[in-house]
Amino acid sequence: MKRKEELKSYFTIIAYLVVGFIIMGVVQLLRRPDWMNSSFIILLLFVIVNIATANIFGLNNEIKIFWSLRKIIYLPIGFVIGGLIATTPVLIGLLTGLISKNELILNTAFTTSSILITLAIVAWEELWFRGIFLNHCHKNLSPIKISITIGLLFMLVHMLNPEMNLLKKGPTLFFAGAFLTIAYFYFRTIWLPIGLHFGNNYLSLQTKFENHWLFGNEGYLGAFILAGFFLVLVKLTINKTKRHEIKDVQPN
Repeated sequence: MKRKEELKSYFTIIAYLVVGFIIMGVVQLLRRPDWMNSSFIILLLFVIVNIATANIFGLNNEIKIFWSLRKIIYLPIGFVIGGLIATTPVLIGLLTGLISKNELILNTAFTTSSILITLAIVAWEELWFRGIFLNHCHKNLSPIKISITIGLLFMLVHMLNPEMNLLKKGPTLFFAGAFLTIAYFYFRTIWLPIGLHFGNNYLSLQTKFENHWLFGNEGYLGAFILAGFFLVLVKLTINKTKRHEIKDVQPN
């Protein structure tokens, strides 16, 4: 019976992945003014889907906890950490002399519109892969199993891009998806993954080595850093689970 419930949870994850593709397909077909960026429409639809999901699965308490504005402090914290993760490989390249300061180019212009658009994009991506449906799946699957599953799916979705090199970029994409998901469960908030994702995307640095297998964007050094964060949170999650189990068996 347990195995059957687990399979249902895996099916739910895949089903919501498909829902995301449907949302993006529908928005592409909509007629909209030239000034209206499609990311805001997609974000609105994902918010609606998540609220509907909370009502269907009885997750209204979970959505109050994980979407609580009291935890919005995690947004700037995530922005800083995500930015450090994005820039660390390049900084190491500078320290080793492989990259010179003159070769650095900041990918993003700091404007209000660029901030809002990037924030909208990462927000709907987070509500797609770390939507409230994960809390329903958590009833039958551990956060670690869910994180590994989301990491694999996040990597596989990017394979739809014919120019994507799985061997070079696959590890980074997997650990990015897994790390953001385990962070979602451990800190019990959607704001931290959004901040991490936003900081990583917005503060990326461009060099002639951006496709370098080690120091480049989505290179192996970035994968190693993300893997380190993921494994730390896995360990902390296991410890937290053990503490709860001990507390549950202790006599009143």
